[in-house]
Amino acid sequence: REDATASTFSQVHEAGMNEIIHCLTQHGTLVLFAVVFAKRMGLPLPALPFLVAAGALVGTGQMALGVTVGSAVLAALAADLLWFELGRSHGRRGLSWLCRSSLQLASFVRWTEEFFARHGVHSLVVAKFVPGLSTIAVPLAGIVGLSVPLFIWYDILGTLLWVGSGIGLGYVFSGQLEQVLSVAGHV
Repeated sequence: REDATASTFSQVHEAGMNEIIHCLTQHGTLVLFAVVFAKRMGLPLPALPFLVAAGALVGTGQMALGVTVGSAVLAALAADLLWFELGRSHGRRGLSWLCRSSLQLASFVRWTEEFFARHGVHSLVVAKFVPGLSTIAVPLAGIVGLSVPLFIWYDILGTLLWVGSGIGLGYVFSGQLEQVLSVAGHV
């Protein structure tokens, strides 16, 4: 029974990954931009499989590296700037709305605030790799009054690492596309 369930999950997962590849092959950077933007806006979308698939397509010559990375970075930065400005203009009220919209628990918000207070602006570099922190750190940077240029610098650095790790993984293993997408889907 467990083997049948695992097999069904694997088939559904594989079909989903094939859809991602097909979607990226047909619409490329536009789809990548939309998924990364939606993810950074707080929607529960799996951006990592799209980044990995895009990297694999770059590795096989079906997408251009610069345009692919640029699209994902631009999408993340645009969404992050919106949340940063929401934090600056609406303070805690904006963060409260974000927490309700993304179903974050109050205790996790406190943990994130403490993490940000301990590590400061450097939190933005690692935030995109930590679920929850990635959503809350950006408006929190606006709430604490971080300057726009400093925010942009650290946000771009963190975004490049996040985008680069996904696309890089796909690129390096583009010859083993199915295995890479399977691993990314499980992650």
